[in-house]
Amino acid sequence: MTTIESSRLLLMRVQKAVGLIRHLRDENKELQARFTLVENHNKELQDLYDKLSTDQAAIDEAIASALEELDTSLGELGGFEDFGTLDSEELSEAEDFSAGLETEDIETFEDEDL
Repeated sequence: MTTIESSRLLLMRVQKAVGLIRHLRDENKELQARFTLVENHNKELQDLYDKLSTDQAAIDEAIASALEELDTSLGELGGFEDFGTLDSEELSEAEDFSAGLETEDIETFEDEDL
């Protein structure tokens, strides 16, 4: 191999390396841009999550306050201890009545002396 051939091969290798370096730099710029986009998106998601957490805490606090107020109000009303609840048979009859099925007469509070 002559000196000229060696020089040509070396020049081709250098040109190939320069092309590869350009390609890698372009790819690096594209990846940096995509990374910045993903970082911004993650920041937006984190901000939304933080706002949601704050809103959820406010909702939880409002529900707890409303339940406490309801307990207090019911305690002040009193007299609900005597208010009956339906047993499973009465509940079943009430559901049948609501569904339009034939049922026996359901005893109501109107039938009782209060």
